[in-house]
Amino acid sequence: MAATTSDNPTSPRLNPWAFIPLLYFMQAIPVTRVQEVAAVIFKDLGVANEPITRWTSIIALPWSMQLLLGPLIDLTHTKRRWILVTQLGMVFGLALLPFALQLANAFDVSLAILFVSAVFSALCNTATDGFYLVSMPKEQQAAFAGIQTTFYRLGRLFCTGILVLIVGWLSKPPTFDVTVRKAYLAFQKDDTILFRSKATLKVVAAKLSDSDGNPLVPEVLVGPDTKQIKLGIYGGLSFNGAEQQSKQITFASLPAGELKADKDGFVAKMKPNQVQSATGLTDEVAGNYNMSLRTGWMIATLVCAALYALGYFANLRTVPHPAQDVPSADSSPAERRKNTIRTFAVLGVGISGYFAVSGLWKTILHVVGSALGGAAGKFKGWVLPDQASFAGFASPFGGIMAEVGQAAICGAIFTILWFAVKRNVIGTPMGDAFGSFFKQSGIIAILSFLLFYRFGEVMVSKMSPLFLKDSPSNGGLGIPNEVLGQIKGVVGVLGIVLGGIAGGWFVSKRGLKRSFWPLAIVMHTPNLLYLWAAITKPHASAIYFVDFIDQFGYGFGFAGYFIILQHIARRGNFPTSHYAIGTGIGALVITIAGVLSGIIQSNLGYVWFFASVILLTIPGMITLLYLPVTDEQAA
Repeated sequence: MAATTSDNPTSPRLNPWAFIPLLYFMQAIPVTRVQEVAAVIFKDLGVANEPITRWTSIIALPWSMQLLLGPLIDLTHTKRRWILVTQLGMVFGLALLPFALQLANAFDVSLAILFVSAVFSALCNTATDGFYLVSMPKEQQAAFAGIQTTFYRLGRLFCTGILVLIVGWLSKPPTFDVTVRKAYLAFQKDDTILFRSKATLKVVAAKLSDSDGNPLVPEVLVGPDTKQIKLGIYGGLSFNGAEQQSKQITFASLPAGELKADKDGFVAKMKPNQVQSATGLTDEVAGNYNMSLRTGWMIATLVCAALYALGYFANLRTVPHPAQDVPSADSSPAERRKNTIRTFAVLGVGISGYFAVSGLWKTILHVVGSALGGAAGKFKGWVLPDQASFAGFASPFGGIMAEVGQAAICGAIFTILWFAVKRNVIGTPMGDAFGSFFKQSGIIAILSFLLFYRFGEVMVSKMSPLFLKDSPSNGGLGIPNEVLGQIKGVVGVLGIVLGGIAGGWFVSKRGLKRSFWPLAIVMHTPNLLYLWAAITKPHASAIYFVDFIDQFGYGFGFAGYFIILQHIARRGNFPTSHYAIGTGIGALVITIAGVLSGIIQSNLGYVWFFASVILLTIPGMITLLYLPVTDEQAA
């Protein structure tokens, strides 16, 4: 199809600095919002780790389907047009999310909005990456690989750092300095009860806790809508089913004269069954939030929407019209409609195949988990519930029947669509675009690299915000939003910028082939640091160093990953399609690794989770031995 005058006017010499940084900064925002920031939002709303990682991974499926969207974009309209239309769709999605967070069923409605936004984002990413390949000569593409990666990561860190920092400032919880004369504060530390006559109480992972993150006993939970904490101080604490009043700080009464507090107010360590009860209101304390967490997130996501909208209007003027930005095949409107139908058929194959495998996999895990102890065993997270549910609504079927039915129905749909795709796609330009990717030399090594190289890193990226925010009683570090934002938004930005620059320079000096192992080692080193943090529970100040190494290593190693994808894309006549297939397979890894991360952490805890991550990086490292890339090809 020949480009229209409006889509391809005569333009001056293209300057990549005028459009590449903003395009890739904006590309990161919807991806990061779904794959990372949503986890922090839902954690603040009180959702458990496993549904967070499972559902934020599932709604990321559209990025996995990027490998199927490339031919549609290659064969219809210009890539510039695809970019601007899909960015406009994401403007509306970003604008709707803040208001969805105010609803009673915010989790379900937000997931729906995020999923639709992910579809637009997948289309936009495919078009943007294809535009990158046709908007500049090959030598400029290599030179801008580090710039592309750096600004993408800056966009990501804007979301994980600046937005979280804004919420931390707006919704910082109050602290209470409390001294008790007639009784003692009680805190849970592992399987021991600590008693103190004075302490600074603060909110850690939605629980009122002491300065070390040990939660008050019994628990006092602070919800996402809390604007004021007003608590009665009582002179007693009872265990084993005694009546407990809501919103009160309770204290433990110990035998008079037997224990004395030291200068820090520490009294004793006792087991829960040694606690005696007492009653009587002795005092009241109160503290105010600046605003609730829910309102803080509404404002932060509105800021994000406004920034993205400004970027969209800037792109209307700055994104150029390169002469090479035309559909790969001259086709009529009727043929374009057929290509659209073919694309949705191929998407149906991918999605139905995913859910067929997911249902079968969960059924297998249920059988294994039941054999290893059932709902009370160590692998209870594998056992399906007695009643299935979807989007907050109860299903009439049991969990095992729902998954078996899902596998059967989706498997049947997959089979029907597969034969339809074979009949209508093979032999067409769209079929040639897919086939040429999988027929290239070294495809087994390429697929292995795309599937396994980032697996461990993706698992850490998915779980690390939850680990940093989770309560110490649950194995986390209890880092509040204002500190988490400083870590990600200041130290993280510095790390990714330095790492991206250093990685691009390193590859240019040594060549890609000779850089493989140093890039991989630096990229995966942070996995060891997270394991150390999960074991030792260091002070929050140490996490600044951990996150710097994490972001530096990612920026350093990911520049090489992008250059490899670009080399793969340049094989054949369908660079956009090939690049989309490569990034789509990488996105599929994010979905699989994200779901697996929630299963492992919920069953084994954070320490064993990070240990398993280290083991899962080994297959990806092995693929480097067989990857068919030479320095001359990758230049």
